[in-house]
Amino acid sequence: MRLGRKVALGLGVVAGLVCSHLAWAHPGRTNSSGCHNVRATGGYHCHGGGGGGGGGGGWRELEETPTRVKVIAIPRARVWINGAFVGMSPTPAVRIDGTKVQVLLEHAALGRHETTATIDSGGTTALTVRW
Repeated sequence: MRLGRKVALGLGVVAGLVCSHLAWAHPGRTNSSGCHNVRATGGYHCHGGGGGGGGGGGWRELEETPTRVKVIAIPRARVWINGAFVGMSPTPAVRIDGTKVQVLLEHAALGRHETTATIDSGGTTALTVRW
């Protein structure tokens, strides 16, 4: 009977190791390079499964920080950034390509307002837009 307990314990340890590896991996919702945004930290990281070389599993931080912009305007203004609707003001931080930002605001009482700004590359910029 003792041999049966040892076998069961051994199988339990092996199953635990296999399952713990699966719990840490999260390959879903990655782009073609095996990368994705991290909502909790606002960061961006990659997993070893993509076509970007580097092999070896795990994840690596990208050297380049994505450029993000957060628009702060009059409350309940609808906000478009570079032609894409992103929500109501104030918006969450939105990733953009480049440093030129075209912002369109639309408000029920105030109408429409457009502005263009140049922001710093990398990191998040809070852009305050006034009518």
